[in-house]
Amino acid sequence: MTPKEGILKTMPLSAGSEAREMSAETQPQKAKILLVDDRPANLLALEAILEDLGQDLVKATSGKEALRHILNDDFAVILLDVNMPEMDGFEAATLIRERERSRHTPILFVTAHKDDEHLFRGYYAGAVDFLYKPINPEVLRSKVSVFVDLSIKSDLLQKHATMLETRNSELERSIRERQRAEDEVRRLNSELERRVKDGTAELLRANEELRQFGYAASHDLREPLRTVASYTQLLGRRYADKLDDEAREFMGYITDSVHRMDSLLSDLLAYSYQLNVREQVLSTVDTEAVLQGVLMNLDSSIKETGTEITHAGLPEVQSDFGQLVQVFQNLVSNSIKYHGPDSPKIHVSAEEKGEEWVFSFADNGLGIEPRYHDQIFGIFKRLHGREYPGTGIGLALCKRIVERQDGRIWVESEAGPGSTFKFTLPK
Repeated sequence: MTPKEGILKTMPLSAGSEAREMSAETQPQKAKILLVDDRPANLLALEAILEDLGQDLVKATSGKEALRHILNDDFAVILLDVNMPEMDGFEAATLIRERERSRHTPILFVTAHKDDEHLFRGYYAGAVDFLYKPINPEVLRSKVSVFVDLSIKSDLLQKHATMLETRNSELERSIRERQRAEDEVRRLNSELERRVKDGTAELLRANEELRQFGYAASHDLREPLRTVASYTQLLGRRYADKLDDEAREFMGYITDSVHRMDSLLSDLLAYSYQLNVREQVLSTVDTEAVLQGVLMNLDSSIKETGTEITHAGLPEVQSDFGQLVQVFQNLVSNSIKYHGPDSPKIHVSAEEKGEEWVFSFADNGLGIEPRYHDQIFGIFKRLHGREYPGTGIGLALCKRIVERQDGRIWVESEAGPGSTFKFTLPK
């Protein structure tokens, strides 16, 4: 029987699964196992048996070489051959136990002797167990894996203890900082409550001033414009025979500007109303009725341009009837105003998507380049010059109304083939 045959009885294909599973779960550092035997063949056999454990195997061919390794590294377990020249396993174990760092390192003696003298000397030298030749690979792997397991878990416990100590220190510091922060929050809350109270009073005053401004814009500022328009028309009728073509053209400019300013003030009043921060009271609104009301309001424009308006079934929503009329009317009138060479065609529809309704206004008009899609919803933003009437407030007003009701509004279009304006309202 060769040395390798003496130490290796059977050798299954897989072993050490417990150690591998633990390694996969915790991903600790590999443990070091020290193999000490003066016969290289025996070391090779031990290595072959233990390689499935997936740990670092360190080999030494003498007791002195083993001591040198112990000076540099910590080991989970030491497999120590008893019969070695110069320094046998018992002597080496005694020296290992004298060193503080390796005093508690488990030592497994490998020997062919089973007499009481060897047992007594081995346990006296610090052995934790004996492995007798020929060695059973399963027994060897099982015993070594126990000590590897213990070493890895001890290292993890030490790391966890250090980490917990650090975290406890951080937690104590965090608690102190949190207490200071809570004191500061209470102070700031008290200050904030005072400021909110003062700000609310100021906001109420500002809202009242805004309301008064609305009345002034609606009545006081628009009245002089009507006077200008009336007297301009009176001049045109009374002195028609004395005015040349250029004078009549100038008077037309005046009249048009007055009408435009009147429309601008009216739209500004409507937009300023939407800036009011008071909570809205919503009710059930039949959007079919909203559209019918809009078609009545725009009847003259529809007939004049030959507009064809179709619609699918429209739902009931929680909204404000008057404000929805403003949104529908602005979108329909825009489609009529910015039509192409053909008569305007507009289709109004609504689609239920999740927790909201999506309303669509599709037309065959001029279309809008994508780079202007966001710009057109800004106040006073207009893409066309004086050739198309308007104040540039209509879409901004739509956006304000829809967003105040927790909806969104956007346009899908390109220059040329028409536009589809869409907005959402919660169900």
